[in-house]
Amino acid sequence: MAIHGRLDVIEETVEKTVEHLEAEVKGLLGQLEELAWNLPPGSFSPTTPDLLGEDGFGAPEPELPGNWK
Repeated sequence: MAIHGRLDVIEETVEKTVEHLEAEVKGLLGQLEELAWNLPPGSFSPTTPDLLGEDGFGAPEPELPGNWK
């Protein structure tokens, strides 16, 4: 029975931790939403980086071995 008591304590601790983390995440999301609404227009880069690397923002293309060309 001692094991069940210890498991109950662990379960309660985990539940409280999850509740605390949920509250923290909600608070952080609220702050991010507030910041997003207060951003001045045009505060972002005018171009969106090309994730495929064709605009200089991505990783360079590796050189293929001569026999692969």
